[in-house]
Amino acid sequence: MQNLNTWRADWQRDGFLVVRNAFPASDIARLRAICDGVYEQWQTISTPDSEPGGFAYGPKAWVLIHLNHPRYHPNVGPESRQNLVTLLNTIAAPQALAALRSIYGEDPLFMQMNYYVDPVGAGWPGVWHRDCQFFSNGDEARMRELIAAEADPPRDVHMHIPLLPTHATEVVPGSHARYDTTEEFDVRINDNASDRMPHRLPLELQPGDLAFFHVNSIHRGMYLQGVPRRTIAITYSSVTHPRPPTREWLISSRGYAASYQPWFLREGYLNGVQPETQRFFQRFVGAYGPNLTLDLLPPELGAQRIGYYTTTDPI
Repeated sequence: MQNLNTWRADWQRDGFLVVRNAFPASDIARLRAICDGVYEQWQTISTPDSEPGGFAYGPKAWVLIHLNHPRYHPNVGPESRQNLVTLLNTIAAPQALAALRSIYGEDPLFMQMNYYVDPVGAGWPGVWHRDCQFFSNGDEARMRELIAAEADPPRDVHMHIPLLPTHATEVVPGSHARYDTTEEFDVRINDNASDRMPHRLPLELQPGDLAFFHVNSIHRGMYLQGVPRRTIAITYSSVTHPRPPTREWLISSRGYAASYQPWFLREGYLNGVQPETQRFFQRFVGAYGPNLTLDLLPPELGAQRIGYYTTTDPI
């Protein structure tokens, strides 16, 4: 792996960081088997009315939300339990946490674990965006404020673990710390699915690599039919910049508040994980515990979507 001393400088300059060969091939093979097993289950049990945000399986489906949901890992035998333990240990893998501590200067805090796939039907090239634009209600002046305030430390960091070779994530280096140029603004606002973003850089990743990028950088993910993609996508915040879920967030996003995962409060959910993993998720529960209770669920979500969170298989 890279020298730890270079990670901080690379991150501050570029807003992204790639750590090569962070996981051995055996780990990647194991993760691929687990994730594709979850993917097969998702195809048969998900519906637009039950999945958070409506992200259900279908011809254009590109993301499976919450790989670590206990419904995919029922307590019916040691293998199923070990699958969940493997995923949770991966979220808190030492090589990932070392890079995140270098980025944040403190301990990271878990938010979500998803799975990016190539659609079986019509694909799409993705759209250029900064995540903070979704919190500014279209106010570009507010966007400028968020970019400056969240440049360092970042509000959130995306981490990708590719299970197949991919260059489906593109970023504009350095854009995390400044507002758009005239050309960038034109593409992001008026032509956000085009290839003409200046200085776009595909992250060329191989299985075993780790990629981190700033959520406020100009970036896009591509989900093209016929271009295989299998990428674990994990989002982190930090202990001093938590983003607890709220009822308002759940309502506005049709039940998809990234950190709202009430199964972490269930007895036995963390059984069998490594000690460092246990400590890592104890920080998550300590930060968000009062916001993970089932009474946070607003009835406006409907019975099926509420059922996603309340009718899980036993641990």
